[in-house]
Amino acid sequence: MSSFVERKVILFLCVTALFFSCSHHHYDGVVSEDDSGLLVTDLERVFQDSVKYIVRRDTTDFEKFLLQHGLIRVRDFNKAIQVKMKYATTDNFMHKNMYGDFREAYLRKEVGLKLISAQHLLEKIKPGYRLIIYDAMRPLSVQKFMWDSVAVSPYMKYKYLSNPKFHSLHNYGAAVDVSILDENGKPLDMGTSYDCFCELAYPYFEKRFLSNGKLTREQYNNRLLLRNIMQKNHFSGISTEWWHFNYCSRKYAQAHFSLIKSFEVPKPALLVADNKKQDTVQKAILAEPAMKDTTKVLPATAKTGKHKIRFKVQIKTSKRQIATTDAIFKGLKPWQYYHHGLYKYTVGSFTDLNKALIYRNKLRKMGFSDCFITAFDNDERITIKDAFYLKKGYER
Repeated sequence: MSSFVERKVILFLCVTALFFSCSHHHYDGVVSEDDSGLLVTDLERVFQDSVKYIVRRDTTDFEKFLLQHGLIRVRDFNKAIQVKMKYATTDNFMHKNMYGDFREAYLRKEVGLKLISAQHLLEKIKPGYRLIIYDAMRPLSVQKFMWDSVAVSPYMKYKYLSNPKFHSLHNYGAAVDVSILDENGKPLDMGTSYDCFCELAYPYFEKRFLSNGKLTREQYNNRLLLRNIMQKNHFSGISTEWWHFNYCSRKYAQAHFSLIKSFEVPKPALLVADNKKQDTVQKAILAEPAMKDTTKVLPATAKTGKHKIRFKVQIKTSKRQIATTDAIFKGLKPWQYYHHGLYKYTVGSFTDLNKALIYRNKLRKMGFSDCFITAFDNDERITIKDAFYLKKGYER
């Protein structure tokens, strides 16, 4: 009888253990509860109390690597925030799946914390509304693929993509692309789609588009709502994309965060350069420092150590050098520079982009139908995005 009772007790304990193992999330890491309902102040305590990351049993090696290097999976801490990684689908400007099976949004934990705070603020302002993430951490290898493969003109490439030489804040998990869903799960109308390569997507021109009817008051207000909740939580927008928000400057990210180079997980040092822990020799060997563009400029009038941002209108590109007095320039006095193996000619020099646009439109009426705006820092060609960042006083 005693043996029979012992067998019943053992069976009961086994069933109980199985029950509880199935009743909770399957975690291999240090957190075994779902923290999605915690307030931001609670999450701060969680991060401070040596709880570094959550690892589920289905977590890939790459995701484990991200977790070990200071990033978090946002939806582990807030289930209200929706995730639809556009680059893990073909619904993006490249029309290619560049992320494979990687479909989760990872951010630096301090960045994710602020995004969760933005979600809480949105819920207070608009109950039932939720943020939706379209892109978060993006490996540098994908940034390079975009840069090398996108089928647009060099002008469009420099205007809308971050040059992988300089890195993107996405490569550090310090930038996020977001929008808002209403109480029915429908995306708010922002006037353009995500990743739209058009001026209508520019926050910089919103008031003009509102006045001429290209943006409705509802679309404008939806953008303001998104910017309001993000800016109140340490994020800053950019002038060319309503959906993109940065947590910090590129310079700060390079000094404090790990650069995620690839989806592959070889030796950790080959994938991530941790600027805080590696000594000088290791940094030199393992890290890929942000490179300075070595564009040759004619003539050179740079002022060392001081930014001088100018917008100019490019009217001609040629494999051979053309005299600036040539009749092709219709009496204008172009400025010549050499860039990517070509001679290029611009006219005008403006500190204000709106004035540059007005001048561009005037030139198009003169017959320069393909002219476009370029940006320079001390006569060195840079992207329009970087021009805005430098004008604000910090680097992206």
